Amino acid sequence: MHSWPASRALLAASAGKGSGLLGSAGSGRAAELLVISVVTPDSTLREAARAQMRDALREVLSLQLGCAPESVVLQSIPGQPLRVEHPVHGKNIGLSVSHEAGLSVAALRHNGPVGVDILRIAPAFDWQAVAHDYLCPQAIRRIAGQPESEQPLAFAREWTRLEAGLKCLGLALQEWSPALAERLESCRVMELDTPAGLCGAVACR
Repeated sequence: MHSWPASRALLAASAGKGSGLLGSAGSGRAAELLVISVVTPDSTLREAARAQMRDALREVLSLQLGCAPESVVLQSIPGQPLRVEHPVHGKNIGLSVSHEAGLSVAALRHNGPVGVDILRIAPAFDWQAVAHDYLCPQAIRRIAGQPESEQPLAFAREWTRLEAGLKCLGLALQEWSPALAERLESCRVMELDTPAGLCGAVACR
């Protein structure tokens, strides 16, 4: 995960060498996945965080696409992920964003869908009711098998994996079912290296 704007020079260099998100034509060196993080106001009000992330995404995409940031259009439709509007590459870039107070993350993927999610780890709460509605039986057993003090972290790991998978599939949060579990198996899920107190995952297929 690249912290933005600290990673601007690194991402610019990788794009210039043809190893960025899109790579060079025919080079085969394009990065499959790019995840960035942006420090945002420590508030549950997300308008400022959304604006910061959109500005960051425009800059990152401008580096990857070789165009001016102001020419990158991000289309936002309620209930749907952000979409990149670009005459050549727009349809080929999967995009997913997640916000928590103090940090926002975005995942970009070339030629495929992607989902990302972060969650602040709650110190102690009754996770069982939520888990039994939405998590698979195996995930519930993994959480319950941890010491009580570790269960909030274990829940956050399972929850972010679920949310990332759902976003990758373009699905809203829904109760667990065998049919849903089968669809989620098509996603490759990876944990994110997040700051202390947060947990995150990214999924692609």
